[in-house]
Amino acid sequence: MYKNMAVAYDGSDGSRLAFDKAVEMKQALPDIKLSIIYVNEEFQENVSLLDSPGTSAPIFSPTLDSTSTQSLPPVVNDEEYDSAQGLETSPMEYSKYMHNSIQQQLDAKGVEASVLALEGTASKTIPAFIEEQKIDLLVVGNSGKSGLQKFFVGSVSRKLIKEAACSVLVVK
Repeated sequence: MYKNMAVAYDGSDGSRLAFDKAVEMKQALPDIKLSIIYVNEEFQENVSLLDSPGTSAPIFSPTLDSTSTQSLPPVVNDEEYDSAQGLETSPMEYSKYMHNSIQQQLDAKGVEASVLALEGTASKTIPAFIEEQKIDLLVVGNSGKSGLQKFFVGSVSRKLIKEAACSVLVVK
C-alpha cells in the first residue's frame, strides 16, 4: 500500500476536496506519511529555505510571527471557509496565509502532516518534489483558480498525471 502521500493544495474547491480525501486516507491509514504542498509561482521575496536533502525544488515554510499573524484572516473552518480570494497580498503574505490556513485545517481534524511551500512552476516543481521525496501517491483536485492562486487549472492536473513518477488520485 502507500507509505508516502502528498496532496497539492491551492485553496480552491477542487483542492479542498483533494485535501479532505487525503485527510480521510491518513485517518484510515495512520502510518502513512502525509505532506500538504502548495506552490507559489510568483514568489520573489527572500525567505529561508528548508534544507531537504536531495531536493532540487526550493522548499520554504513561512515563519509566522506576531506581526504577520495579525494580518491573517480568522480561523478557517468548514462553516466559514475563506480562501485567499480577494486578499490584496504580496507573494510572501499569500504563502503565510496558505500555511496558516492548511495548518488550522489539519489541527481541527487532529491530523499530523508536513505543510510545505514549493517555489517555481507547479507543473515542473511538483513532479520534481514527488520524485525526490519518494512520494508514492499524489492527490489532486480536478480544477482550480487563476492569478496568484493558480496551480490547478485543468491543464496542470493533466500535466501532473503525465509527469508524476507515482500514482495520482484525481478527486472530483
